[in-house]
Amino acid sequence: MCGIFGFYLKNTLSDANIQDGIKATKRLLHRGPDNVGYWYDRSKGIFLGHTRLSIIDSSTSSNQPFIKNSTQLVYNGEIYNYHALKKTLQNQNINFETNGDTEVLSELLNNNIEKNLNSIDGMFSFAFYKKGVLFLAIDSFGEKPLYWYESKKGFYFSSEPEPLVKMLKLDLSLHNDSILDFLVLGYIPSPDTAYNGLYRCEPSTLIRVTRFGGVKLKKYWSYPTQHVGSGLVKKATSQQLDDITQLLIDSLARRTISDVPVGLFLSSGVDSSLIAALLCKELNRDDILAFTVAYDKKLIHDESIDAARIAKYLNMRHITVNSDQNENDHNMDDLHMMFGEPNSGLTAFSVEQMSHLAKRNFGVALSGTGGDELFFGYGKYNFLYKYRYFLTSKLARSVTNKFLKNIADISSRLKTIELLTNVNPNDVLFALKDIPYFSDHMMYKVFRGYGDRHYDNITAKNIVLRQRTFDLSVHMPNMIIPAMERGSMKASLEVRTPFLSKDLIKYTSELDYRTFVKFGQKNVLRSILGRYIPPSITSTPKRGFSFPVSRFINSSLPTDTYFDNKMINYVLNKNNVDSRWGKVAVRLLMLNYYNNIPSSSIDLNFSKFEL
Repeated sequence: MCGIFGFYLKNTLSDANIQDGIKATKRLLHRGPDNVGYWYDRSKGIFLGHTRLSIIDSSTSSNQPFIKNSTQLVYNGEIYNYHALKKTLQNQNINFETNGDTEVLSELLNNNIEKNLNSIDGMFSFAFYKKGVLFLAIDSFGEKPLYWYESKKGFYFSSEPEPLVKMLKLDLSLHNDSILDFLVLGYIPSPDTAYNGLYRCEPSTLIRVTRFGGVKLKKYWSYPTQHVGSGLVKKATSQQLDDITQLLIDSLARRTISDVPVGLFLSSGVDSSLIAALLCKELNRDDILAFTVAYDKKLIHDESIDAARIAKYLNMRHITVNSDQNENDHNMDDLHMMFGEPNSGLTAFSVEQMSHLAKRNFGVALSGTGGDELFFGYGKYNFLYKYRYFLTSKLARSVTNKFLKNIADISSRLKTIELLTNVNPNDVLFALKDIPYFSDHMMYKVFRGYGDRHYDNITAKNIVLRQRTFDLSVHMPNMIIPAMERGSMKASLEVRTPFLSKDLIKYTSELDYRTFVKFGQKNVLRSILGRYIPPSITSTPKRGFSFPVSRFINSSLPTDTYFDNKMINYVLNKNNVDSRWGKVAVRLLMLNYYNNIPSSSIDLNFSKFEL
């Protein structure tokens, strides 16, 4: 895991340009404290910087920028299948001087970039310079970030926004659409950012830059279309479970290759429990330590007891570390330092704390991130499938709403359905996630019609697949992964995700989606897990990774507030009664924070947000 920075200017590099590049690169030292390297060519206007976290081939021979065959490479991430790729290249009479994956990537890119990108199983972002052309790319799931900026002077890139913001003196600027995105989603979806002209690279993107010819972007891989079955719905067969298990084993085996100790973030959830079971029962890895953080139950759901029980059953080495709750007293300054732009991913703080504690024991951590998205693991998928006709049919929506309104005492689920029939059809998916403020008459004036902008571009055949497509292509790379990536990199800990495998998603996409959603939440993975651990040990209800939101809000309350106090005060008062309003409270407080930063500009149409 590393940090990369660089630029490709139209002018000859000056001493000031080079010093600016060195200074900007050093801002990424937390991502790679083991080595800092630079390469530049004054006459060609190119500068490449790199900070290294040594995981594979810790020798200096794999330091970067990596130079071979008159090409230069800076790279952040891991190529998990580099052994197989190296063998293929050796069969083509290519010789290697190092033992790591960096040289393998360099040779792949030197051979045929577009073709070879699809052969890589890994997480990465890189910049590769060859014969006057700069190539940049990001992995298929967006695990390793890459920001870029183009001006009249040239092209700039970085693993994080801060080096570019500082060096180029970029002003933060938010318009109505990005403000609304942030209020609803908690982030600004890529490729946009909060800074004019600064872009965040979307997953599976290849960028080609020439010195005077501009910037060209191309998608090199897309999520396969999920199969929509017909007729009778069937559970996954024994053979299908075997196939999925083997693909997980293969992915896990590749992701445990390391020259430093490997550990596992173990919760009581299905995803991490299955990883633990496969490590112990299939790969016979008795050297991997399971790691759990115990939290104060008054603030955060604590899974340490359940996790310890799972580890004991598997006879897996396991440690529980008590959380220092004082470390959870974060504020908006900390959130800004974490992401560099508006992002309400508070779980990044929990990840950072957990990573600092884990770093004492290992340098690479395995995580169950991605299991929910790939295997329809969220309860909302089952809900949408079960009530899809009531939520999508115009006639059914009308009849259902009138019927349920006349029932005084109904269950919370039926109440949710009634509320969802009151919102615009494309708003249903967002309202399901954040029902308090989408069902609130005053706030829905702000959010009404939001879904039209995002879901009109999603061609999935039904409401379940539309939601999952959005989660995979938008929410996961913009919220789930960044929170994990930024939090862990603050501690210089590398996190690997066995579920984020192109082979795995390709296979599961060929199965009837109804197999995953009709027979209970996460039924496919639970069936596989049941082969290794009795359900009585793993039957705890699913809980998301959490953070004490109320404490964050209390530490972030401003002396002067946004929108003439109306909106913030309205939401804060709602949050005092119903904690589910906490998310939008955090987002409003963060907008207020950025609005008060010197040189920031928030182009807000107040009438749109008037309560």
